[in-house]
Amino acid sequence: MTSAFAEEKTTLFDFRYWTAPNHTRIVVDTEENTLFSVSAKDNYVLLSVESAEVLPQTFSHLFFEDERIKRTQIKRSGDDIRLIFYTNNVFKVKHYTLAPNKKYKYHRLVIDLIDLLPKTALTDTAIEQYDAPRKVVIVDAGHGGEDPGALGKNGSREKDVNLAIAKKLVDTINQSGDITAILTRSGDYYIPLTERITIGLRKKATMFISIHADAVESSSAKGASIYSLSEKGETSKLAKQLEQSENSVDQFGGVEKVIDNDQFLKTILTDFSRKDRDIQSQQLATTILKQISAIGPVHKKTPQKANFVVLKSPAIPSVLVETAFISNPEQEARLNNWREQQKIADAIFQGIKDYYSAVEASL
Repeated sequence: MTSAFAEEKTTLFDFRYWTAPNHTRIVVDTEENTLFSVSAKDNYVLLSVESAEVLPQTFSHLFFEDERIKRTQIKRSGDDIRLIFYTNNVFKVKHYTLAPNKKYKYHRLVIDLIDLLPKTALTDTAIEQYDAPRKVVIVDAGHGGEDPGALGKNGSREKDVNLAIAKKLVDTINQSGDITAILTRSGDYYIPLTERITIGLRKKATMFISIHADAVESSSAKGASIYSLSEKGETSKLAKQLEQSENSVDQFGGVEKVIDNDQFLKTILTDFSRKDRDIQSQQLATTILKQISAIGPVHKKTPQKANFVVLKSPAIPSVLVETAFISNPEQEARLNNWREQQKIADAIFQGIKDYYSAVEASL
């Protein structure tokens, strides 16, 4: 009995990496209650796992290089495994564990290498070169990195189609000349929900658009939907399901503040600004829905409401666009077609223009 237990080892099932503008994320799939330690020096980060083994079929996934990690090395120390990530610089290192969820069956050990000095986005210069006040639209590609979002019947990942449409929308807006558009994420990495709002605050945004794709168990559901914020909660069964999915703040990015507990945002989001924001958001949702309905089916003919965290941007119109049902194979194919992606982007842009035109006409 003693010998049998002595031979048991913790399995490291798989390894994944995500490169973001200001950090690199390392994810290791592990067993529950894995014993480990993380330490950092000037030129490497060491992950030591007690009495562990790596699956042969995922061993090659360990080795990774990017702008922060020069190379990865694995060493044995008795029964322990040491993973050494040689770095190009000194980084702030955070680590934590995440429990299994619907997307991941294993426990996850997460290590973030975070730049000490944040990089200035090129879009900052694009905004600052204008003396006149600018219309600045934040375009948020939902999910990303460890959070794939909904999965299509044929294997498509929501995070990928969200980003493809978001990029096309940003390019289309920026070609217009009088509106500046900025992505919350430009690649496959995770950004906490409240950080997406913070990006809008830093960029002095005048609008927030979050791009998503719907999914339900039925493969026949189809059509687009537009949501604005209801702090009281969902207005339909589908909205309630979406709230639970989109607001899962602790499943992929570690612990983050939920915006209702953020005293800074609570103080600047007065009752007046809430009411004004909600009215503007409804108007924006209406103009976008009108344009979206001209290019394809809509699931709900009127704008819907739900308590989505990403829509709590203070005092600016904010909407979440569910472009189609990725759980419907026909709509999934549409979401993966670049021409259809561009049609969706063009429709959203026309809705944005219609909203701004209506606002300016009322002044």
